[in-house]
Amino acid sequence: MQRVRVSRVAALSALILLGCKEKPNADEKADQPSPNASILPAPIASGALATKKIDAGRGGIPADSLGRLIIPEAAPPTPTVMADNRALDPDPTTQREGPGVTLEAQFRWHDVPSPLAGPELNEAGIEKARELTELRVTIDLAPIGRMRFAFASPTFPVPQNAELRAAELLYGHVLVWPDGHAYRVLVPGTVRALLGERRADASPMAAGNLRAMGKGGLLGLDTKKTRVKSDTGTLTLEQANVAGIGNSGGLLCRLLLELVAVEPMNSVCEQDTPLKAESKTVDGGRVTFEVTSLVRRHDMPYGLLLVPPAGTLVKPGELPPQAAGVLLTREQLAAFRTKPAKRAETTENAPAEGLIAVNQSDTLRYLLIDGVPVAWVRPRSEQFLIGTQPGRYNISWRDFYGTTTEAVQAVSLPARVTVGAKPDAGK
Repeated sequence: MQRVRVSRVAALSALILLGCKEKPNADEKADQPSPNASILPAPIASGALATKKIDAGRGGIPADSLGRLIIPEAAPPTPTVMADNRALDPDPTTQREGPGVTLEAQFRWHDVPSPLAGPELNEAGIEKARELTELRVTIDLAPIGRMRFAFASPTFPVPQNAELRAAELLYGHVLVWPDGHAYRVLVPGTVRALLGERRADASPMAAGNLRAMGKGGLLGLDTKKTRVKSDTGTLTLEQANVAGIGNSGGLLCRLLLELVAVEPMNSVCEQDTPLKAESKTVDGGRVTFEVTSLVRRHDMPYGLLLVPPAGTLVKPGELPPQAAGVLLTREQLAAFRTKPAKRAETTENAPAEGLIAVNQSDTLRYLLIDGVPVAWVRPRSEQFLIGTQPGRYNISWRDFYGTTTEAVQAVSLPARVTVGAKPDAGK
């Protein structure tokens, strides 16, 4: 009986040993795949894959591989191009007062002839006329992203007190009538023709190549110089960081780029304000823009900078009406000489007094007497000026940009003076 019990216990022990497996060591266990691997996330890869954004689908917010939302920084709105065949939407800016800067500036011509010397020459009268005909402008810049560029001289081929206005989020300008009751849109590329020909034709525009030209200083401010080159010419800008006006200095930069037909979306106009700009055309013309004073203001009326002006009519295809381009009065012309010459010569077809300026060319031209612009004359037309005393004067012609200049001539007035060739009428 005892032997049977021992046998049964041994047999039971053997069966238990046969049903058990050998326990693995620690290294072997680490190499085995987890039975839960199919329901856990895959290992995170290194490098680019670790930072790869996951598409959240349309309307979703992107996230990285850890599920963290990725919210991009808000980009500034992209400006839109004005349309010249319809009215602009009202300006949302409120008509309040605020900070800003007012610049006084002028365009300067180069290689202007000197007066003709003589016993009757009145230098004081000529200097006074020169001051009256300076190509002066007044520019208001405000941190709300607005610019007003007012023509403060009668010498431009647009009326005195007419304005160009610009907004940061609009490419182009609005030309405002001197009385402020009407405007028209000027698409990008139009300013060049407006100043040079009194036309609203848009020139083809190029991107422009930039080149740093060193540093300088103007009006007590540090400046940096940049040359912008296009197929039309080069514009050398001298710009400064004018505090307190936001990005509105770029609006003046955009306007000046149009002198050489460069697109307004240029990095040179992103921050600083131009204080000087020299334009050189491929035809040899040269004109300089320069700021002569800078005044900071705390009471600038933003209502005068709206684009478009509030409550005004839009006049597509029109320009502000302007009288004939006579720049000086009879008395101011007479002041070029202290008295008439004793022996005044006469020429064929001369008027009884003064002079007749005849422009037979196909572009607008300025007539200069003793180096002073006294009139601009439309293409294929003539202008009668009264006031010059009998005597000899230096007479010359030019266009606004100096691309076409005529050699100075000493002419006895009264006379009929002509520029350009008479068009061939054919056989």
